[in-house]
Order: sequence, then C-alpha cells, then structure tokens
Amino acid sequence: MEILLARQPIVDRFGSIDAFELLYRSVETPAVFDGDLATMDVLTNTLIHLGVDRVAEGKRLFINFTGDLLQSELIDHLDPTRFVIEVLETVHIDAAMLLTLQKWKEAGFVLALDDFVTDLLRHHGAELFDLIDLIKIDIEAINPREQSAILHILKRNYPHMRFLAERVETHEDHTRSLEMGYDWFQGYFYAKPMLMKGKAVPPQVPVLLKMLKWLDTDDHYEDVVDEIEGNPYISVQVLQLINSPGIGLRNTVSSVRQAISLLGFSQLKSWISLIVLREMKLASPYRWSDELLRSSLHCAKLCELFATETKTLKAESAYMIGLLSHIDALLSVDIDEIIDQLPIEPALKNVLQGDDHPFRDCLLLAISADRGEFERFEMLSNRFGIAKHRAYELLKESQVWLSQKELHLQDKTDSIV
Repeated sequence: MEILLARQPIVDRFGSIDAFELLYRSVETPAVFDGDLATMDVLTNTLIHLGVDRVAEGKRLFINFTGDLLQSELIDHLDPTRFVIEVLETVHIDAAMLLTLQKWKEAGFVLALDDFVTDLLRHHGAELFDLIDLIKIDIEAINPREQSAILHILKRNYPHMRFLAERVETHEDHTRSLEMGYDWFQGYFYAKPMLMKGKAVPPQVPVLLKMLKWLDTDDHYEDVVDEIEGNPYISVQVLQLINSPGIGLRNTVSSVRQAISLLGFSQLKSWISLIVLREMKLASPYRWSDELLRSSLHCAKLCELFATETKTLKAESAYMIGLLSHIDALLSVDIDEIIDQLPIEPALKNVLQGDDHPFRDCLLLAISADRGEFERFEMLSNRFGIAKHRAYELLKESQVWLSQKELHLQDKTDSIV
C-alpha cells in the first residue's frame, strides 16, 4: 500500500531551514476531511513507514493537533526534541484544555498556536500565552496593520514568545514580514510542500483489535507475543517502532519477543490503537498476498524447529529470520531498503541480505522445504547433522502448526467486547 506525506520548510530570518511542517496527503481524496485521521496518518507514516530521520533530516517537525488528540496518550509516546505541537485554531480553549496544554508543556514540548485570531487576545491572557512558545499568523487572513498590533501587544506582554509568518507568497510578503519582526517564515515564496512517498504494511484489524483487548492486563503477555510473532506485518511495524528516533529507543534486537519487551505494553497499546483507528477509518481493503504470508509463517516455524533441533542456533532469532524472509516481496521494496529500517542484529541483517552464516543455511533449508525442493531440503538437513527421517518429522510438525495458525488468522468471529 502506497503512503504519502508532505513537508513544507520553515525558514529563519537568514533563509536557513529550521524546521518542517508535516502535512497530510492521501492517495485517495477523502469525502470528508477528518483532522484526527489526518494527524494519525501523518504520525504513523513518519514514525513507522518513512522514518523520522528521513523525514526530519535533523530538523524539528511541526504537526497539527486537534483537541481530542491533545487529550490522548500521545503525550507519553512522542519525543519532545523532535516534534513541535501545533494547536489548531479549531481547538476550544477552556479550563480543561489549559490543563492539557500545561501537561504538554511540562513534558518538554514546544507549543505553537496555529492560524492565530485576535479573539484569543480578547478572551485569554497569561493563563494561555505563558504556555505558548510560538504564534503562527496567516498574513493573507490578517491585514498588515492588525498584524503589527498583535506582534506589539504579544511581544510586550510575553517576551518569551516567537512569531511565524505563514502563507508568505511573494518577495513583497517576505520583505514586509521581515520588517515587522517575525522570527520564522513559511509559504510558497520559499518552497511548496514536498511530497514524500513510501510503502506501508496494512495490518490486520481483527487481530489488532483482539490484541488491544489482551493488552488491558499483563495476563495475556504470551498471547500478545504469539500473535505478533505470528504476523509478519505487525512484527515489522513493532520492529520499526523500536528503531524510531521519534519514540526515543535505539536498540538492536534478536527476536520479536525482545522488541516487545523493550517497547513495553503501554507504548505497544498506544501505537496499536493509533494504527487500528487509522485503518478502521480508512476502511482499506486487504491487499497483501496470502501466499506470501503463509510462506513467511512456514519459514519462521521451520527455522525455529531446526534451530532447536541443532541446539547451536538461537530459536527465537531463527524464527525472526524466517518471519522476515519474504519481507521485500511483501513490501515491494528492495531488501536493503527495508533491512536498514529494522533494528535487528547485524548478523541477522547479513543473513537476509544473502551473506554466509549458519542462520543462512537454516533459512535456505526452510525455503527449500516450503517450495517443495526436497533434494535440497535433505542435503541441507544432512549438513546440520539431522537424519532424513527426523527432518521430515520436523517438516510435518511445521505444516501442522501452519494449518492451525492459518485457521486462527482467518477466524473473524472472535469477540473484542
């Protein structure tokens, strides 16, 4: 599934790019614009599919937040050194919202008011503006005289505050905004929003919803691990989250179980919720190949069984190797591109890229069995010191497991209530 995202530069008084605003883009134009969906889409595309490093290029990222999202758990799972929170003009500022903004401020986030309107000056004072670091003013919507008055009042009363002129379209706009004393500038005069494209892995909503139910307590830890390990799509997104600078963790892992442990139930639930909501609102049809999914699972189980049998390879790492064995085909990308996005150990990366390693022989053995290339399967089994009859016993065990797993994945009647 193709994903889109746009970013527009924000420049300082010297013309250097200081930040980017992230903008929602969609392959299909929605019938009704949904602000919550737009922000969730931007976040998942940035953190999971494209990667913060690629999108940000070392700059801060401005992102629009609705009132509902400001009051969500996202505050606990975003990196304040990476993101600037834009409070949309549609957000109703009342006592409850002021407390919410105070929490974001205490968490270390820079807060910006988007599309500033003079009514805010009439109805609010220090209780709001002491929390705000940046005011964005649409210079097309507010005349120059009124802009000057706003800047004068706010600079006098709130000297910590900085100002951004948006919708700067011409050289005249640029010169006038500089003379008025704006600190940052945004608009077509500097650059149009640049479209960024990538590939997204469409997760399975029924499975994700079931996991959300399990994540309410620690009692279903093993169920959650088994479910994620049994789904290559969700496994990849969990691994990408671990490696995302926007999350704040920078670890290499040797198994999906380790990745889940590092991420923690709280963050896992928050991001699965985000992905579920995004997918449900989009109501996207399933587009992945059932055969590739089946082969990935079969290779994963075969690798695990043979690693356990040899007692020389770590079974969990072998399972991960098999699980990711078809990921380039699943995502329709070059294996080198997707591997670089995953926080797996260098040795495991090398195996998936074709380098010699005992895990590579284990993977080739699994692939040969899955494809029905039994002469090669027997030869590789013998290389591992596994007798022919025992190799076929393990193959049969993997096939039984796969049949049960396929029935489980196809079960859409499991209640989430």
